[in-house]
Amino acid sequence: MKRHWLALIAPILLTGCLGVNSTSSPKDSFTVPVSFQEVFDRAKAQAKECWSAGGEFPVKSSLDQASGTARVWVTGILGSTPYAQVDIRALGDRSTEVVAMVSGINMWSRASLAALHEVMEFGVPTCSSYMPRATPR
Repeated sequence: MKRHWLALIAPILLTGCLGVNSTSSPKDSFTVPVSFQEVFDRAKAQAKECWSAGGEFPVKSSLDQASGTARVWVTGILGSTPYAQVDIRALGDRSTEVVAMVSGINMWSRASLAALHEVMEFGVPTCSSYMPRATPR
């Protein structure tokens, strides 16, 4: 009986270790010539399309129009550990700063950051990056 209980609880405990980490998780920061509200809407659409696994991982968001800041994030079933998050800050009427961070596992990978970057610029949710990139040295 104890083994059965441990087998059920172990994945839940491990998921807390797999979330975003500000020092080691893949991260991308960029500015787009798109309004703050549009970037927020695009980030939510992207998270639902590519990071939620059909709703298995809840997409959450917060929006503060007064300060021009927002956050979109995806959590596990228990809702405490973010696996991916997008922080958004208005820089002007048509300029927005985006800082995205992912856990680096499964669908929350470095490749998903490239796709997110394209979505923020072009507005069409896609889970894969189609733009050529320079090879990092």
